Amino acid sequence: PCDKCCVIKNGIDYDELIIKKDFKYKKPFKLIYMSTPWRGLDVLLESMKNIEDNKEIQLDVYSSTIIYGEGFKRENDNLYTTMYDKAKKLKNVNYRGYMSHQNLMKILHKYDACVHPSTWQETFCISAMEALAAGLMHITTNYGALFETCAEFPVYMNYTDNKDKLVDLTTAAILQSHEIYKSVDLSNSLKFQQEYYKRFYDWNHIGNSWSRFLRGAINERKNKKNK
Repeated sequence: PCDKCCVIKNGIDYDELIIKKDFKYKKPFKLIYMSTPWRGLDVLLESMKNIEDNKEIQLDVYSSTIIYGEGFKRENDNLYTTMYDKAKKLKNVNYRGYMSHQNLMKILHKYDACVHPSTWQETFCISAMEALAAGLMHITTNYGALFETCAEFPVYMNYTDNKDKLVDLTTAAILQSHEIYKSVDLSNSLKFQQEYYKRFYDWNHIGNSWSRFLRGAINERKNKKNK
């Protein structure tokens, strides 16, 4: 029943995150993908293949099944080896594999944009929010709760389950974002983006909502026992 449900937003940890301060365009336009391989990496790699001769755009891929543990990797990694190999062969893509969250948060600010053509019905995408909070442009679909999580900040592609069409949309969005970053001073809007996520999604803020909920649940349980 809805009256027994409570929705509380997730948050991000600012203790590990380094905030981007330099928004000046420098070649190459540095893109990052830092989600699991089944959340749209296949679409992104095909898009990068479309613009492989564009020397001004480079993508680093931090993606591996090991994020869910060695057992998960043993059972599932073989499903994505073809995708990893493709990333390694593309001349405008650097396949970095797994990096610890702590180390990834230390280098995130060095990128210009996070690209996530999500084919997964996200509920709350932590990696998207971390990229936005750091001050990166974000390129993503409007699938699932991504629009709620990312608000008005990203360059959105309308989601479609037609992968060929989504590849074309992602390719166009990357090229468009590159031109915008190259020709427009985005420092004010990206700083506002940083402030927005710091204000609403820092665990120091979101944590209060969780604490109130948990205290209330404990008190309710005690009250029922005492009746």
